[in-house]
Amino acid sequence: MNITVVIPALNAAGTLPAQLAALGRQIGAAAFHVVVVDNGSSDGTAGVAERFAAPFSLSVVHEPVRGINSARNAGVAAAGEGLVLLCDADDEVHPQWVAAMAAAIAPFTWVGGRLDYEALNSPATRQVWGAATTSTYKERTPFVDTTYGCNCGFWRSMWSQLGGFDTNISGTGGDETEFFMRAHAAGYRRTDVPDAVVSYRLRPGRRAMVRQRYRQGRNQVLMRQLPGGALLPGAETVRGALRALAKLILVSPMYAVSRRGRSAWAAAVARNAGKLAGLWNARRSRARPTPV
Repeated sequence: MNITVVIPALNAAGTLPAQLAALGRQIGAAAFHVVVVDNGSSDGTAGVAERFAAPFSLSVVHEPVRGINSARNAGVAAAGEGLVLLCDADDEVHPQWVAAMAAAIAPFTWVGGRLDYEALNSPATRQVWGAATTSTYKERTPFVDTTYGCNCGFWRSMWSQLGGFDTNISGTGGDETEFFMRAHAAGYRRTDVPDAVVSYRLRPGRRAMVRQRYRQGRNQVLMRQLPGGALLPGAETVRGALRALAKLILVSPMYAVSRRGRSAWAAAVARNAGKLAGLWNARRSRARPTPV
C-alpha cells in the first residue's frame, strides 16, 4: 500500500518539528511519504521542513492560496495513489498512528481516529475548552459526520471522485465535515480507529476559545449552503439561534458560580452568535441582486 501523510502548515515553524519527530517514531508502519504544504507562511515553515532530518521521504509543496482546504487539496494532489492520511502541523501523532490507520482502511471506507487533549494542554486550558482527557466516537442516525480533519485517512481515489475538499469553507467548523458528508452520500463509510490517536493542541485562553466557537457557529451555517452540508439533518434558523441565546441569558446565573460554568456559557453564546452572523450574511447574499 502506498501511504502519504499530508500536513497543512501555516506559520508552524515552532511546532512542525515536533510533529515530524512524532512521525519518525512510528511503530510497525510500512514505509510512508510525508508532504508538508506551506500555506503562505511568513516564518520560514518551508525551510524548517526541508532541513528536518527525517527517517522517511519528505517533500514540501507551496500553496499560496490561504485556507486549510486549499492546503489539503494541494497536498493530496501531490500524493501518489493509495492511502492519504491527514494530520496538523501543531499536533503530535502517537507511535501506532500510521500502522493503525493502514490496518483499518478498506475499500469504500475512510478512517478516523481519536484525539488526546491531555498531553499538549494544561488543565486550565482543558477546563476553558471543556475538553475531556480524550475524544469519543458515537455513530449517529441519521448520519452526521464527526471526523477530525487532523486525524483521518482516505483513498486518494475517493478524494478525486468527490472533487476534493470544498475551498468555499476553509476554517474552524465544517471544513472537513462537508467533504465526508459527500463521501457518505457517495457510498463510502467511516471506520472508527480508536488506536489511531493524535495529541491535539488547544489554543490557550478564554478569548481564543470564544473566538473559535464564534467562527464555528458562523461556518456551520456556511457549510449548510454547500453540497455536503445540505445533507445534514435539521436546519440552522434565526429563530433557533435567538431562542438559544435567550435561554442562555435566562440561565446565566447558574453558570456564573464556577470557572468551568462561565467558560461553557461563553462558548455557547459565542457559537450561537456566530450562527446568527452566518444566517444574516446568508440572507444578505440572497437579497443581493444578480449582476446582469
